[in-house]
Amino acid sequence: MKSNTKAQNKALSMRDALNEFKSLKIVEAKDESHDWRDGIWNYPYFVEKVFKKTIPFSLIFVFSLLAISFVIFLQSKTFTNFLKSKSSSVDKYTEGMVGAISTFNPLFASTNYVDKAIDSLVFEKFVYINTNGKPTSGIAKEWSGSSDGLIYTFTIDEGLYWQDGTSVTIDDILYTFNTAISLASDDSVGAALVGVNITKLDEKSLQFTLTEANPTFFEAISIYIVPKSILSKIDLKDMRNAFDETVIGSGKYKVEKTEQNAVYLVDNQYDNYYPSLKKIVLRVYPDFASLETAMRVGDIDALGSWNSEALSFMQEYSSFGVLTKSEEFRNRILFLNIRKDNLKDKNIRMALNYLFDINSLLQDAHIEGEVMQGPYPKSSWAFNNQISYFSYDSVKAAELLTTGGYTKNAETGYFESKEGKILSFTLSYLDNDMNNRLVEAIVARMDEEGIVIKPNKQDYNQISQQTIVTRDFEILLYEIETTVDPDQYNLWHSLKVNDPYLNLSGYQYERVDILLEDARKTTNEATRKAKYFQFQKYLMADAPVIFLYHPTLVFYFDSKLNGVDIDNINFSYERYWNIENWYWNN
Repeated sequence: MKSNTKAQNKALSMRDALNEFKSLKIVEAKDESHDWRDGIWNYPYFVEKVFKKTIPFSLIFVFSLLAISFVIFLQSKTFTNFLKSKSSSVDKYTEGMVGAISTFNPLFASTNYVDKAIDSLVFEKFVYINTNGKPTSGIAKEWSGSSDGLIYTFTIDEGLYWQDGTSVTIDDILYTFNTAISLASDDSVGAALVGVNITKLDEKSLQFTLTEANPTFFEAISIYIVPKSILSKIDLKDMRNAFDETVIGSGKYKVEKTEQNAVYLVDNQYDNYYPSLKKIVLRVYPDFASLETAMRVGDIDALGSWNSEALSFMQEYSSFGVLTKSEEFRNRILFLNIRKDNLKDKNIRMALNYLFDINSLLQDAHIEGEVMQGPYPKSSWAFNNQISYFSYDSVKAAELLTTGGYTKNAETGYFESKEGKILSFTLSYLDNDMNNRLVEAIVARMDEEGIVIKPNKQDYNQISQQTIVTRDFEILLYEIETTVDPDQYNLWHSLKVNDPYLNLSGYQYERVDILLEDARKTTNEATRKAKYFQFQKYLMADAPVIFLYHPTLVFYFDSKLNGVDIDNINFSYERYWNIENWYWNN
Protein backbone atom coordinates (compact mmCIF):
# COMPACT_ATOMS: atom_id res chain seq x y z
CA MET A 1 0.00 0.00 0.00
CA LYS A 2 2.79 2.38 0.87
CA SER A 3 4.58 1.53 -2.33
CA ASN A 4 1.54 2.41 -4.51
CA THR A 5 1.13 5.83 -2.88
CA LYS A 6 4.75 6.66 -3.59
CA ALA A 7 4.36 5.82 -7.28
CA GLN A 8 1.20 7.94 -7.57
CA ASN A 9 2.89 10.97 -5.98
CA LYS A 10 5.81 10.67 -8.44
CA ALA A 11 3.44 10.56 -11.44
CA LEU A 12 1.60 13.66 -10.25
CA SER A 13 4.78 15.67 -9.83
CA MET A 14 5.91 14.83 -13.44
CA ARG A 15 2.53 15.88 -14.82
CA ASP A 16 2.65 19.18 -12.98
CA ALA A 17 6.14 19.89 -14.29
CA LEU A 18 5.06 19.19 -17.88
CA ASN A 19 2.05 21.49 -17.60
CA GLU A 20 4.20 24.24 -16.19
CA PHE A 21 6.65 23.85 -19.12
CA LYS A 22 3.83 24.11 -21.68
CA SER A 23 2.60 27.32 -20.08
CA LEU A 24 5.92 29.08 -20.60
CA LYS A 25 6.21 31.64 -23.46
CA ILE A 26 9.40 31.19 -25.36
CA VAL A 27 10.70 34.40 -26.77
CA GLU A 28 13.21 34.17 -29.63
CA ALA A 29 15.62 36.92 -30.39
CA LYS A 30 15.08 38.18 -33.89
CA ASP A 31 18.19 38.42 -35.98
CA GLU A 32 17.56 40.95 -38.73
CA SER A 33 20.19 39.27 -40.87
CA HIS A 34 18.17 35.99 -41.07
CA ASP A 35 20.80 33.29 -40.79
CA TRP A 36 20.98 31.40 -44.14
CA ARG A 37 20.74 28.17 -42.19
CA ASP A 38 17.22 29.14 -41.14
CA GLY A 39 16.17 29.37 -44.79
CA ILE A 40 17.54 25.96 -45.55
CA TRP A 41 15.94 24.52 -42.47
CA ASN A 42 12.52 25.94 -43.34
CA TYR A 43 12.57 25.22 -47.14
CA PRO A 44 9.67 22.69 -47.00
CA TYR A 45 7.39 25.47 -45.73
CA PHE A 46 8.34 27.82 -48.58
CA VAL A 47 8.05 25.06 -51.25
CA GLU A 48 4.64 24.07 -49.94
CA LYS A 49 3.50 27.70 -49.95
CA VAL A 50 4.66 28.27 -53.55
CA PHE A 51 3.20 24.94 -54.69
CA LYS A 52 -0.27 25.74 -53.30
CA LYS A 53 -0.33 29.24 -54.75
CA THR A 54 0.61 28.05 -58.28
CA ILE A 55 -1.91 25.20 -58.57
CA PRO A 56 -2.78 23.85 -61.21
CA PHE A 57 0.50 24.73 -62.96
CA SER A 58 2.57 23.20 -60.20
CA LEU A 59 0.63 19.92 -60.49
CA ILE A 60 1.16 19.83 -64.25
CA PHE A 61 4.88 20.42 -63.78
CA VAL A 62 5.24 17.63 -61.20
CA PHE A 63 3.30 15.07 -63.23
CA SER A 64 5.22 15.98 -66.40
CA LEU A 65 8.49 15.50 -64.54
CA LEU A 66 7.33 12.10 -63.29
CA ALA A 67 6.22 11.07 -66.79
CA ILE A 68 9.55 12.05 -68.36
CA SER A 69 11.44 10.18 -65.64
CA PHE A 70 9.27 7.11 -66.21
CA VAL A 71 9.88 7.14 -69.98
CA ILE A 72 13.63 7.48 -69.44
CA PHE A 73 13.50 4.56 -67.05
CA LEU A 74 11.57 2.43 -69.55
CA GLN A 75 14.27 3.09 -72.16
CA SER A 76 17.12 2.27 -69.84
CA LYS A 77 19.23 -0.86 -70.09
CA THR A 78 18.49 -1.58 -66.44
CA PHE A 79 14.75 -1.87 -67.10
CA THR A 80 15.30 -3.92 -70.26
CA ASN A 81 17.56 -6.33 -68.44
CA PHE A 82 15.07 -6.52 -65.57
CA LEU A 83 12.22 -7.40 -67.92
CA LYS A 84 14.27 -9.96 -69.77
CA SER A 85 15.32 -11.59 -66.53
CA LYS A 86 11.68 -11.85 -65.51
CA SER A 87 10.22 -12.95 -68.84
CA SER A 88 12.97 -15.02 -70.43
CA SER A 89 12.54 -18.77 -70.55
CA VAL A 90 15.12 -21.41 -71.32
CA ASP A 91 12.76 -22.98 -73.86
CA LYS A 92 11.43 -19.84 -75.59
CA TYR A 93 12.89 -17.57 -78.27
CA THR A 94 11.33 -14.34 -79.57
CA GLU A 95 12.51 -12.52 -82.69
CA GLY A 96 11.41 -9.20 -84.10
CA MET A 97 11.36 -8.21 -87.75
CA VAL A 98 9.97 -5.40 -89.91
CA GLY A 99 7.48 -6.28 -92.62
CA ALA A 100 4.16 -8.06 -92.90
CA ILE A 101 2.75 -11.57 -93.13
CA SER A 102 1.07 -12.23 -96.49
CA THR A 103 0.63 -15.99 -96.99
CA PHE A 104 1.48 -19.25 -95.25
CA ASN A 105 1.37 -21.23 -98.51
CA PRO A 106 4.92 -21.98 -99.70
CA LEU A 107 3.75 -23.00 -103.18
CA PHE A 108 3.85 -19.38 -104.25
CA ALA A 109 7.05 -17.55 -105.10
CA SER A 110 7.44 -14.64 -102.71
CA THR A 111 9.73 -11.70 -102.17
CA ASN A 112 8.36 -11.48 -98.62
CA TYR A 113 11.20 -12.45 -96.31
CA VAL A 114 8.84 -12.72 -93.33
CA ASP A 115 6.80 -15.40 -95.12
CA LYS A 116 9.97 -17.21 -96.12
CA ALA A 117 11.32 -17.23 -92.57
CA ILE A 118 8.09 -18.78 -91.29
CA ASP A 119 8.06 -21.35 -94.11
CA SER A 120 11.58 -22.48 -93.23
CA LEU A 121 10.45 -23.43 -89.72
CA VAL A 122 7.07 -24.99 -90.55
CA PHE A 123 7.76 -26.89 -93.78
CA GLU A 124 10.48 -29.17 -95.08
CA LYS A 125 11.98 -29.05 -98.57
CA PHE A 126 12.26 -31.93 -100.98
CA VAL A 127 16.00 -31.22 -101.20
CA TYR A 128 18.14 -28.37 -99.88
CA ILE A 129 20.92 -26.43 -101.62
CA ASN A 130 24.15 -25.79 -99.74
CA THR A 131 26.47 -22.79 -100.10
CA ASN A 132 28.35 -24.57 -102.90
CA GLY A 133 25.15 -24.95 -104.90
CA LYS A 134 25.01 -28.72 -104.34
CA PRO A 135 21.85 -30.61 -103.26
CA THR A 136 21.59 -32.10 -99.78
CA SER A 137 18.90 -34.38 -98.40
CA GLY A 138 15.52 -33.16 -97.25
CA ILE A 139 12.41 -35.28 -97.56
CA ALA A 140 14.29 -36.97 -100.41
CA LYS A 141 17.17 -38.92 -98.90
CA GLU A 142 18.70 -40.53 -102.01
CA TRP A 143 18.73 -39.90 -105.76
CA SER A 144 20.43 -40.84 -108.99
CA GLY A 145 20.50 -39.37 -112.49
CA SER A 146 20.97 -40.68 -116.00
CA SER A 147 24.18 -39.92 -117.88
CA ASP A 148 22.38 -37.56 -120.25
CA GLY A 149 20.88 -35.56 -117.37
CA LEU A 150 17.29 -36.18 -118.46
CA ILE A 151 16.03 -38.68 -115.86
CA TYR A 152 16.31 -38.41 -112.06
CA THR A 153 15.03 -40.95 -109.55
CA PHE A 154 14.43 -40.05 -105.91
CA THR A 155 13.78 -42.12 -102.80
CA ILE A 156 12.05 -40.39 -99.91
CA ASP A 157 12.88 -40.68 -96.25
CA GLU A 158 10.34 -43.00 -94.65
CA GLY A 159 9.09 -42.40 -91.14
CA LEU A 160 8.36 -38.67 -91.66
CA TYR A 161 5.13 -37.21 -90.34
CA TRP A 162 2.94 -34.18 -90.80
CA GLN A 163 2.37 -32.08 -87.73
CA ASP A 164 -1.06 -33.68 -87.25
CA GLY A 165 0.57 -37.10 -86.83
CA THR A 166 -0.18 -38.54 -90.30
CA SER A 167 2.59 -39.91 -92.52
CA VAL A 168 4.30 -37.98 -95.29
CA THR A 169 3.76 -40.05 -98.44
CA ILE A 170 4.95 -40.14 -102.01
CA ASP A 171 1.46 -38.93 -102.98
CA ASP A 172 1.98 -35.73 -100.98
CA ILE A 173 5.17 -35.05 -102.92
CA LEU A 174 3.60 -35.81 -106.29
CA TYR A 175 0.65 -33.59 -105.43
CA THR A 176 2.96 -30.74 -104.35
CA PHE A 177 4.95 -30.69 -107.58
CA ASN A 178 1.95 -31.12 -109.90
CA THR A 179 0.01 -28.38 -108.11
CA ALA A 180 2.98 -26.02 -108.21
CA ILE A 181 3.28 -26.61 -111.96
CA SER A 182 -0.48 -26.03 -112.42
CA LEU A 183 -0.09 -22.70 -110.64
CA ALA A 184 2.88 -21.63 -112.77
CA SER A 185 0.95 -18.77 -114.37
CA ASP A 186 0.11 -17.50 -110.87
CA ASP A 187 3.74 -16.99 -109.88
CA SER A 188 4.24 -20.35 -108.21
CA VAL A 189 7.48 -22.11 -107.28
CA GLY A 190 6.75 -24.64 -110.02
CA ALA A 191 7.33 -22.26 -112.92
CA ALA A 192 10.80 -23.72 -113.59
CA LEU A 193 9.34 -27.25 -113.82
CA VAL A 194 6.82 -26.66 -116.58
CA GLY A 195 7.29 -29.44 -119.14
CA VAL A 196 8.88 -31.84 -116.63
CA ASN A 197 7.06 -35.17 -116.27
CA ILE A 198 6.83 -36.56 -112.72
CA THR A 199 5.93 -40.22 -112.17
CA LYS A 200 5.30 -42.27 -109.03
CA LEU A 201 7.35 -45.48 -109.19
CA ASP A 202 6.26 -47.03 -105.89
CA GLU A 203 5.33 -45.98 -102.36
CA LYS A 204 8.76 -44.54 -101.63
CA SER A 205 10.19 -43.34 -104.95
CA LEU A 206 9.35 -41.13 -107.92
CA GLN A 207 10.98 -40.11 -111.19
CA PHE A 208 11.47 -36.77 -112.98
CA THR A 209 11.84 -36.82 -116.77
CA LEU A 210 13.20 -33.66 -118.43
CA THR A 211 12.97 -32.69 -122.10
CA GLU A 212 16.51 -31.30 -121.98
CA ALA A 213 19.38 -31.20 -119.52
CA ASN A 214 19.02 -28.48 -116.90
CA PRO A 215 21.90 -27.64 -114.55
CA THR A 216 19.48 -25.72 -112.30
CA PHE A 217 17.19 -28.74 -111.89
CA PHE A 218 18.04 -29.33 -108.23
CA GLU A 219 17.33 -25.72 -107.34
CA ALA A 220 14.03 -26.00 -109.19
CA ILE A 221 12.95 -28.97 -107.05
CA SER A 222 14.19 -27.38 -103.81
CA ILE A 223 10.64 -26.50 -102.74
CA TYR A 224 8.62 -27.07 -99.58
CA ILE A 225 6.31 -30.10 -99.58
CA VAL A 226 2.66 -29.61 -98.54
CA PRO A 227 0.01 -32.14 -97.40
CA LYS A 228 -2.32 -33.43 -100.10
CA SER A 229 -5.01 -34.32 -97.56
CA ILE A 230 -5.58 -30.64 -96.78
CA LEU A 231 -4.86 -28.79 -100.01
CA SER A 232 -6.53 -31.21 -102.43
CA LYS A 233 -9.89 -30.06 -101.08
CA ILE A 234 -9.21 -26.48 -102.17
CA ASP A 235 -9.74 -24.98 -105.63
CA LEU A 236 -6.64 -23.68 -107.37
CA LYS A 237 -8.08 -20.15 -107.43
CA ASP A 238 -8.23 -20.18 -103.63
CA MET A 239 -4.89 -21.90 -103.12
CA ARG A 240 -2.95 -18.82 -102.02
CA ASN A 241 -5.01 -18.64 -98.82
CA ALA A 242 -5.18 -22.39 -98.27
CA PHE A 243 -3.49 -22.25 -94.87
CA ASP A 244 -5.40 -19.29 -93.47
CA GLU A 245 -7.24 -21.46 -90.96
CA THR A 246 -4.80 -24.28 -90.17
CA VAL A 247 -1.13 -24.48 -91.14
CA ILE A 248 0.24 -28.01 -91.37
CA GLY A 249 3.77 -28.87 -92.45
CA SER A 250 6.43 -31.44 -91.61
CA GLY A 251 9.10 -28.98 -90.44
CA LYS A 252 10.75 -28.60 -87.08
CA TYR A 253 8.06 -26.31 -85.64
CA LYS A 254 4.29 -26.21 -85.73
CA VAL A 255 2.11 -23.08 -85.85
CA GLU A 256 0.25 -22.95 -82.53
CA LYS A 257 -1.60 -19.71 -83.20
CA THR A 258 -1.35 -16.61 -85.34
CA GLU A 259 -2.12 -12.95 -84.88
CA GLN A 260 -2.05 -10.13 -87.37
CA ASN A 261 1.52 -9.26 -86.42
CA ALA A 262 2.82 -12.40 -84.73
CA VAL A 263 3.20 -16.15 -85.21
CA TYR A 264 3.53 -18.53 -82.27
CA LEU A 265 5.35 -21.79 -82.96
CA VAL A 266 5.92 -24.90 -80.85
CA ASP A 267 8.21 -27.87 -81.29
CA ASN A 268 6.89 -30.46 -83.75
CA GLN A 269 6.44 -33.55 -81.61
CA TYR A 270 6.40 -35.83 -84.64
CA ASP A 271 9.81 -34.98 -86.13
CA ASN A 272 13.22 -36.43 -85.30
CA TYR A 273 14.63 -33.27 -83.71
CA TYR A 274 14.78 -32.45 -80.01
CA PRO A 275 15.41 -28.71 -79.73
CA SER A 276 16.06 -26.86 -76.49
CA LEU A 277 13.85 -24.04 -77.77
CA LYS A 278 10.36 -25.50 -77.51
CA LYS A 279 8.60 -22.25 -78.34
CA ILE A 280 9.35 -19.60 -80.96
CA VAL A 281 7.55 -16.29 -81.34
CA LEU A 282 8.08 -14.23 -84.48
CA ARG A 283 6.82 -10.68 -84.00
CA VAL A 284 6.35 -8.50 -87.06
CA TYR A 285 6.45 -4.71 -86.79
CA PRO A 286 5.32 -2.13 -89.36
CA ASP A 287 8.47 0.00 -89.07
CA PHE A 288 11.85 0.26 -87.37
CA ALA A 289 10.59 2.70 -84.75
CA SER A 290 8.19 0.03 -83.48
CA LEU A 291 10.94 -2.57 -83.61
CA GLU A 292 13.21 -0.31 -81.54
CA THR A 293 10.49 0.20 -78.93
CA ALA A 294 9.97 -3.56 -78.67
CA MET A 295 13.69 -4.02 -78.16
CA ARG A 296 13.90 -1.36 -75.48
CA VAL A 297 11.06 -2.82 -73.42
CA GLY A 298 12.55 -6.32 -73.62
CA ASP A 299 10.00 -7.97 -75.90
CA ILE A 300 12.51 -9.63 -78.23
CA ASP A 301 15.69 -11.68 -78.04
CA ALA A 302 16.97 -11.04 -81.56
CA LEU A 303 16.42 -8.85 -84.61
CA GLY A 304 18.04 -8.32 -87.96
CA SER A 305 17.86 -6.32 -91.17
CA TRP A 306 19.80 -5.20 -94.24
CA ASN A 307 19.17 -1.63 -93.10
CA SER A 308 22.00 -1.30 -90.59
CA GLU A 309 21.37 2.42 -90.18
CA ALA A 310 17.87 1.72 -88.87
CA LEU A 311 19.39 -0.65 -86.29
CA SER A 312 22.04 1.80 -85.09
CA PHE A 313 20.33 1.91 -81.68
CA MET A 314 21.61 -1.64 -81.10
CA GLN A 315 25.08 -0.21 -80.52
CA GLU A 316 23.85 0.64 -77.02
CA TYR A 317 23.40 -3.05 -76.19
CA SER A 318 26.78 -4.52 -75.37
CA SER A 319 25.09 -7.68 -74.11
CA PHE A 320 24.00 -8.54 -77.66
CA GLY A 321 26.15 -10.36 -80.18
CA VAL A 322 26.12 -9.44 -83.86
CA LEU A 323 26.68 -11.44 -87.04
CA THR A 324 26.83 -10.18 -90.63
CA LYS A 325 26.28 -11.99 -93.90
CA SER A 326 26.64 -10.71 -97.46
CA GLU A 327 23.79 -12.22 -99.48
CA GLU A 328 25.58 -12.80 -102.75
CA PHE A 329 22.51 -14.05 -104.60
CA ARG A 330 20.46 -10.97 -103.86
CA ASN A 331 21.34 -8.25 -106.33
CA ARG A 332 20.40 -4.57 -106.12
CA ILE A 333 20.49 -3.21 -109.64
CA LEU A 334 19.60 -0.08 -111.61
CA PHE A 335 17.83 -1.29 -114.75
CA LEU A 336 18.26 1.07 -117.72
CA ASN A 337 15.21 0.78 -119.96
CA ILE A 338 16.62 0.30 -123.47
CA ARG A 339 13.12 0.76 -124.88
CA LYS A 340 13.32 4.49 -124.06
CA ASP A 341 14.86 6.80 -126.67
CA ASN A 342 17.28 8.47 -124.24
CA LEU A 343 18.77 5.10 -123.23
CA LYS A 344 18.98 3.31 -126.57
CA ASP A 345 22.49 4.67 -127.19
CA LYS A 346 25.07 2.37 -125.63
CA ASN A 347 27.41 5.33 -125.11
CA ILE A 348 24.92 6.95 -122.72
CA ARG A 349 24.47 3.74 -120.74
CA MET A 350 28.22 3.17 -120.46
CA ALA A 351 28.76 6.78 -119.40
CA LEU A 352 26.25 6.38 -116.57
CA ASN A 353 28.11 3.29 -115.39
CA TYR A 354 31.39 5.20 -115.30
CA LEU A 355 29.81 7.99 -113.23
CA PHE A 356 28.74 5.67 -110.41
CA ASP A 357 31.17 5.36 -107.52
CA ILE A 358 29.28 2.60 -105.68
CA ASN A 359 31.48 2.57 -102.57
CA SER A 360 30.98 6.29 -102.06
CA LEU A 361 27.24 6.00 -102.65
CA LEU A 362 26.92 3.30 -100.00
CA GLN A 363 28.89 5.42 -97.55
CA ASP A 364 26.75 8.47 -98.27
CA ALA A 365 23.55 6.44 -97.81
CA HIS A 366 24.85 4.59 -94.70
CA ILE A 367 24.24 1.19 -96.29
CA GLU A 368 26.14 -2.03 -95.65
CA GLY A 369 26.73 -4.03 -98.82
CA GLU A 370 29.23 -5.75 -101.07
CA VAL A 371 29.81 -3.87 -104.31
CA MET A 372 28.84 -5.80 -107.45
CA GLN A 373 31.01 -5.74 -110.52
CA GLY A 374 28.89 -7.82 -112.84
CA PRO A 375 26.07 -10.40 -112.85
CA TYR A 376 27.99 -12.87 -110.64
CA PRO A 377 29.59 -12.52 -107.21
CA LYS A 378 33.37 -12.80 -107.14
CA SER A 379 33.08 -16.08 -105.25
CA SER A 380 31.21 -17.77 -108.12
CA TRP A 381 33.08 -20.22 -110.31
CA ALA A 382 31.47 -18.45 -113.27
CA PHE A 383 32.86 -15.01 -112.42
CA ASN A 384 35.03 -13.72 -115.28
CA ASN A 385 38.13 -12.12 -113.76
CA GLN A 386 39.70 -11.59 -117.18
CA ILE A 387 37.63 -8.63 -118.31
CA SER A 388 37.48 -5.00 -117.22
CA TYR A 389 34.50 -3.92 -115.16
CA PHE A 390 33.19 -0.40 -114.72
CA SER A 391 34.78 1.82 -112.08
CA TYR A 392 34.38 5.53 -111.51
CA ASP A 393 35.95 7.58 -114.32
CA SER A 394 34.42 10.99 -115.05
CA VAL A 395 36.79 11.62 -117.98
CA LYS A 396 35.68 8.48 -119.85
CA ALA A 397 32.08 9.29 -119.02
CA ALA A 398 32.40 12.78 -120.52
CA GLU A 399 33.96 11.36 -123.70
CA LEU A 400 31.12 8.84 -124.10
CA LEU A 401 28.47 11.47 -123.43
CA THR A 402 30.03 13.71 -126.07
CA THR A 403 29.87 10.81 -128.53
CA GLY A 404 26.24 10.38 -127.51
CA GLY A 405 25.45 14.02 -128.29
CA TYR A 406 25.85 15.72 -124.90
CA THR A 407 28.49 18.19 -123.75
CA LYS A 408 28.91 19.89 -120.39
CA ASN A 409 27.83 23.54 -120.24
CA ALA A 410 30.69 25.40 -118.55
CA GLU A 411 28.27 27.90 -116.98
CA THR A 412 25.56 25.59 -115.64
CA GLY A 413 27.75 22.52 -115.10
CA TYR A 414 25.15 20.22 -116.70
CA PHE A 415 25.42 18.03 -119.78
CA GLU A 416 23.23 19.40 -122.54
CA SER A 417 22.21 18.36 -126.04
CA LYS A 418 22.83 20.57 -129.06
CA GLU A 419 19.35 21.98 -128.53
CA GLY A 420 20.26 22.97 -124.98
CA LYS A 421 18.23 20.23 -123.28
CA ILE A 422 19.75 19.06 -119.99
CA LEU A 423 20.42 15.32 -119.77
CA SER A 424 17.99 13.95 -117.21
CA PHE A 425 16.36 10.66 -116.19
CA THR A 426 13.50 9.60 -113.96
CA LEU A 427 14.45 7.01 -111.35
CA SER A 428 11.57 4.82 -110.12
CA TYR A 429 11.91 2.88 -106.88
CA LEU A 430 10.05 1.36 -103.94
CA ASP A 431 9.43 3.89 -101.20
CA ASN A 432 11.23 2.78 -98.06
CA ASP A 433 13.82 4.24 -95.71
CA MET A 434 16.89 2.57 -97.19
CA ASN A 435 15.90 3.21 -100.82
CA ASN A 436 15.17 6.84 -100.01
CA ARG A 437 18.65 7.32 -98.59
CA LEU A 438 20.26 5.58 -101.58
CA VAL A 439 18.29 7.57 -104.16
CA GLU A 440 19.03 10.81 -102.33
CA ALA A 441 22.74 9.99 -102.54
CA ILE A 442 22.43 9.13 -106.25
CA VAL A 443 20.60 12.38 -107.00
CA ALA A 444 23.26 14.43 -105.20
CA ARG A 445 26.20 12.63 -106.83
CA MET A 446 24.75 12.83 -110.34
CA ASP A 447 23.96 16.51 -109.87
CA GLU A 448 27.64 17.08 -109.12
CA GLU A 449 28.49 15.20 -112.32
CA GLY A 450 26.09 17.31 -114.40
CA ILE A 451 23.14 14.93 -114.82
CA VAL A 452 19.67 15.46 -113.38
CA ILE A 453 18.00 12.47 -111.72
CA LYS A 454 14.31 12.90 -110.88
CA PRO A 455 13.16 10.56 -108.06
CA ASN A 456 9.86 8.74 -108.52
CA LYS A 457 9.04 6.89 -105.29
CA GLN A 458 6.23 4.34 -105.49
CA ASP A 459 4.37 2.05 -103.10
CA TYR A 460 4.58 -1.73 -103.43
CA ASN A 461 1.39 -2.17 -105.46
CA GLN A 462 2.28 0.61 -107.88
CA ILE A 463 5.79 -0.62 -108.61
CA SER A 464 4.92 -4.33 -108.78
CA GLN A 465 1.54 -4.21 -110.52
CA GLN A 466 2.00 -1.21 -112.80
CA THR A 467 5.56 -0.05 -113.39
CA ILE A 468 7.15 -3.48 -113.75
CA VAL A 469 4.20 -5.08 -115.55
CA THR A 470 4.04 -2.34 -118.19
CA ARG A 471 7.83 -1.65 -118.17
CA ASP A 472 6.94 2.02 -117.76
CA PHE A 473 10.16 3.48 -116.38
CA GLU A 474 13.45 5.02 -117.50
CA ILE A 475 15.66 3.80 -114.68
CA LEU A 476 14.39 1.31 -112.10
CA LEU A 477 16.01 0.51 -108.76
CA TYR A 478 15.06 -3.11 -108.11
CA GLU A 479 16.30 -6.19 -106.29
CA ILE A 480 16.64 -9.56 -108.00
CA GLU A 481 17.19 -12.88 -106.25
CA THR A 482 19.15 -15.33 -108.38
CA THR A 483 19.89 -19.01 -108.03
CA VAL A 484 23.17 -20.23 -106.58
CA ASP A 485 23.81 -21.79 -109.97
CA PRO A 486 25.05 -19.13 -112.45
CA ASP A 487 22.22 -19.74 -114.94
CA GLN A 488 20.61 -16.31 -115.60
CA TYR A 489 18.56 -17.16 -118.64
CA ASN A 490 15.46 -15.51 -117.14
CA LEU A 491 17.27 -12.20 -116.62
CA TRP A 492 18.94 -11.60 -119.97
CA HIS A 493 17.43 -13.75 -122.72
CA SER A 494 15.44 -11.97 -125.46
CA LEU A 495 12.40 -14.15 -124.81
CA LYS A 496 12.16 -12.82 -121.25
CA VAL A 497 11.76 -9.08 -121.93
CA ASN A 498 8.02 -8.91 -121.13
CA ASP A 499 6.05 -9.47 -117.95
CA PRO A 500 6.10 -11.72 -115.94
CA TYR A 501 9.78 -12.32 -116.77
CA LEU A 502 12.70 -10.39 -115.35
CA ASN A 503 14.62 -9.04 -118.32
CA LEU A 504 13.47 -5.63 -117.12
CA SER A 505 15.85 -3.58 -119.26
CA GLY A 506 14.53 -5.14 -122.45
CA TYR A 507 18.04 -6.32 -123.32
CA GLN A 508 18.30 -8.33 -126.56
CA TYR A 509 21.40 -9.72 -128.20
CA GLU A 510 21.39 -12.90 -130.26
CA ARG A 511 24.88 -14.01 -129.24
CA VAL A 512 23.97 -13.72 -125.55
CA ASP A 513 20.80 -15.73 -126.19
CA ILE A 514 22.82 -18.56 -127.75
CA LEU A 515 25.39 -18.57 -124.94
CA LEU A 516 22.70 -18.71 -122.25
CA GLU A 517 20.84 -21.46 -124.08
CA ASP A 518 23.95 -23.59 -124.62
CA ALA A 519 25.17 -23.16 -121.04
CA ARG A 520 21.97 -24.62 -119.59
CA LYS A 521 21.95 -27.63 -121.90
CA THR A 522 24.94 -29.26 -120.26
CA THR A 523 26.09 -30.08 -116.74
CA ASN A 524 29.76 -29.95 -117.71
CA GLU A 525 31.15 -27.14 -115.57
CA ALA A 526 34.14 -26.34 -117.79
CA THR A 527 31.90 -25.96 -120.83
CA ARG A 528 29.44 -23.83 -118.96
CA LYS A 529 32.20 -21.66 -117.53
CA ALA A 530 33.49 -20.83 -121.00
CA LYS A 531 29.98 -19.86 -122.11
CA TYR A 532 29.41 -17.66 -119.08
CA PHE A 533 32.77 -15.94 -119.50
CA GLN A 534 31.70 -14.85 -122.99
CA PHE A 535 28.24 -13.89 -121.80
CA GLN A 536 29.70 -11.50 -119.19
CA LYS A 537 31.98 -9.92 -121.77
CA TYR A 538 29.06 -9.05 -124.06
CA LEU A 539 26.74 -7.98 -121.25
CA MET A 540 29.21 -5.56 -119.70
CA ALA A 541 30.01 -4.06 -123.10
CA ASP A 542 26.32 -3.36 -123.76
CA ALA A 543 25.70 -1.96 -120.24
CA PRO A 544 21.92 -2.53 -119.97
CA VAL A 545 22.10 -2.07 -116.19
CA ILE A 546 24.18 -0.55 -113.43
CA PHE A 547 25.14 -3.26 -110.94
CA LEU A 548 25.07 -1.82 -107.43
CA TYR A 549 25.59 -4.18 -104.49
CA HIS A 550 24.70 -7.36 -102.61
CA PRO A 551 22.92 -6.39 -99.37
CA THR A 552 24.50 -7.36 -96.06
CA LEU A 553 22.35 -8.89 -93.35
CA VAL A 554 23.09 -7.60 -89.83
CA PHE A 555 21.71 -9.93 -87.15
CA TYR A 556 21.72 -9.04 -83.44
CA PHE A 557 20.96 -11.61 -80.75
CA ASP A 558 21.19 -11.93 -76.98
CA SER A 559 24.71 -13.17 -76.21
CA LYS A 560 23.22 -15.79 -73.88
CA LEU A 561 21.76 -17.51 -76.94
CA ASN A 562 24.13 -20.16 -78.28
CA GLY A 563 24.26 -21.96 -81.62
CA VAL A 564 23.30 -19.15 -84.00
CA ASP A 565 25.13 -19.62 -87.33
CA ILE A 566 24.50 -17.65 -90.52
CA ASP A 567 27.73 -18.57 -92.30
CA ASN A 568 26.28 -21.73 -93.81
CA ILE A 569 23.31 -20.13 -95.54
CA ASN A 570 22.64 -18.53 -98.90
CA PHE A 571 19.71 -16.33 -97.88
CA SER A 572 18.74 -14.66 -94.60
CA TYR A 573 15.48 -16.62 -94.28
CA GLU A 574 17.56 -19.80 -93.96
CA ARG A 575 19.03 -18.60 -90.64
CA TYR A 576 17.12 -21.27 -88.67
CA TRP A 577 18.79 -24.11 -90.53
CA ASN A 578 20.29 -25.47 -87.26
CA ILE A 579 17.61 -24.20 -84.87
CA GLU A 580 17.63 -27.54 -83.04
CA ASN A 581 21.13 -26.62 -81.79
CA TRP A 582 20.17 -23.22 -80.38
CA TYR A 583 19.94 -22.97 -76.60
CA TRP A 584 20.00 -20.45 -73.77
CA ASN A 585 23.07 -20.31 -71.55
CA ASN A 586 21.35 -19.07 -68.38
